[in-house]
Amino acid sequence: MIMGIKKTLKRMSAKPETRTLLELYVGIIVSGMVILGIGLIFARPIWMYVVGIVGGMLGASFQLYNMYDTIERALSVDEGKARGYMTSKSMFRLVVSAIIMIVAYFVGIATFVGAVMGLFSLKISALINPFIKKHLPDFH
Repeated sequence: MIMGIKKTLKRMSAKPETRTLLELYVGIIVSGMVILGIGLIFARPIWMYVVGIVGGMLGASFQLYNMYDTIERALSVDEGKARGYMTSKSMFRLVVSAIIMIVAYFVGIATFVGAVMGLFSLKISALINPFIKKHLPDFH
């Protein structure tokens, strides 16, 4: 399993655009763990908060991949089709975020707060990307 992870890391760090994708995934994990650690002090019940954070981080990871895939596909078509495609995919990501938050709200308020914070981990990941870019090693 470790060899599979190493091969994946090598492949992702080979091209600049997938390297950025890898850095953002690392940022989601790092920021999610920091948010989780801070929230463990305040959130009760803890397990509901953890479920929310994990769900939000998975949602953020899905959104990141969906954005990457959308941009890749939009660059291969003409401008008119690309604009409509980008808009529809953006709406799709908003609907997925809303569904995650609605489900989390019905599970419990701690889950809702955790899910919102987990979804925000993508934004935090983008903010800390220069730091991650500087410290993440090359896997060549």
